[in-house]
Amino acid sequence: MRTDAIGIVLAGGRARRLGAAAPPGGKAAVRFRGRSFLDIVVAAVAAETGRVVVVAAPGQELPPLPPGVTVVRDTRPGGGPLAAIRDGLHAAIRLEPPAAVAFVASCDLPLVRRAVVRAILDRQRINPSAWVVPLVGGHPQPLVSALPLARLVQVEEHLAGERHDLRSLLAALAAAATDAVEFLPGKDLARVDPDLESFRDVDTAEELARLSDEAGPPIDPANPPSAR
Repeated sequence: MRTDAIGIVLAGGRARRLGAAAPPGGKAAVRFRGRSFLDIVVAAVAAETGRVVVVAAPGQELPPLPPGVTVVRDTRPGGGPLAAIRDGLHAAIRLEPPAAVAFVASCDLPLVRRAVVRAILDRQRINPSAWVVPLVGGHPQPLVSALPLARLVQVEEHLAGERHDLRSLLAALAAAATDAVEFLPGKDLARVDPDLESFRDVDTAEELARLSDEAGPPIDPANPPSAR
């Protein structure tokens, strides 16, 4: 566990594409293997960071969370994940003791592995100025990534220009400094997650049904067999 890290879990998505399969609390409240998506992701992230901030929409009803989890509400509802990350970073900076790095995860990743969280944080420790973003199937995965809290300055600047696209921010950071963003190849994470299921998000009712059909016996996401 990194004692200088904090988790930021984004839970405020509206889950429109889930249709009738979406519970009142949105994706965060979807049940899988007897637990909510949010509880699964928070547990995996907290196992490697110790502290977690959940960013939710105003008025959103969240499923039960472990003691000690900080909940903040979107200041820009509907502003997308970059605005939510900004809110999470602000909350993280105010907490004591201070953290240096944040691990960001979306709540719609019910197969996320603690070992993947650890591997990304370990890579970020080697290059502490970098936003470490996995590259899976040729696509950046910023919603399973680790960044210095100091990157809040660039996040604010990007949003101030009415730019809400997270990947365009990563491109701008990478263009400005060679060590600002590190794209971590998926093959480097396959050792702890061979099928890279930690990056399998659930957006539609069909994806949720497929996931449920494939589900095996319940596991503890904070201590899966691969992390023991």
